Amino acid sequence: MLSYIASRFFQGLLTIFLVVTVVFVVLNLSGDPIRMMLPPTASAEDVAAMREAFGFDRPLPEQYVKFLRQVVKLDFGRSIQTRMPATEQVLMRFPATLLLAFSSLLLAALIGIPLGILAATRRGKLLDGVAVSVSLIGQSIPVFWIALVLILLLGVFWPILPPSGYGTIQHLILPMLTIALFLIAGITRVTRTSMIEILPQMYLTAARAKGLPERRVIVKHALRNASIPIITQLGLQLRFVLGGSVVVESIFGWPGLGQLLAQAAYGRDYPLVTATTFFIACLIIGINILLDMAYTMVDPKVRFWS
Repeated sequence: MLSYIASRFFQGLLTIFLVVTVVFVVLNLSGDPIRMMLPPTASAEDVAAMREAFGFDRPLPEQYVKFLRQVVKLDFGRSIQTRMPATEQVLMRFPATLLLAFSSLLLAALIGIPLGILAATRRGKLLDGVAVSVSLIGQSIPVFWIALVLILLLGVFWPILPPSGYGTIQHLILPMLTIALFLIAGITRVTRTSMIEILPQMYLTAARAKGLPERRVIVKHALRNASIPIITQLGLQLRFVLGGSVVVESIFGWPGLGQLLAQAAYGRDYPLVTATTFFIACLIIGINILLDMAYTMVDPKVRFWS
């Protein structure tokens, strides 16, 4: 087990190295941040002085070596826009993203898993058709469209919830609903498919023959054996929320990593983009390792090590 964890750790380090390298190359090809910081009337001397102050006058290989040294130390420098340490800004925004991600995933799981189970146990009936239709529609609708519709309905026509902001449970509801509605579709579909494959198995027939209640047969035996794909889907959904919540956080003014990354990328804030991307990559790699651990807890037959 220790050798497996060590190998995954080194794989994660390699992945992070590739991610930050791609970020460095893309940002250096995307334009000059100094020109965005200074007014159009700035003289060539002012531009040169600012470029020297930020180290952008150095050759690209020299900048890259310096960049890697900073990454190793978790020191990404100061934000070009705010002049605050980039790492400090990311850590300040991290709790908001974590709150939104886990609350959305929890709500989606509490609705999607039971809905998928009901659809599988009533295959071919009305409830199954409704669940399949909801799943197809939910995965076809863009997240930003769901966000705009919720804002229009619950923030404008019936102003019962704030359309943007942060700080109270009311501010959390709309962005949480937006992400959860998108996630429910995938969780329902995977749960239904997994349960349909498990329900005809002979050991469930034997459990029923022993007189076990149907609810216990479904929850304790069928759901547990169908849980590997469901856990995988939940992990994929969590990675999506952590790494792809840029649109939702920007629309609702939610001060998380997604909004921070969007603002930094628009302003070509190299240190801030790199720091945010680095922390998101670390989170995703950590989730992958936790998923592997969860598989072994649910099904003892699953082993990734000898």
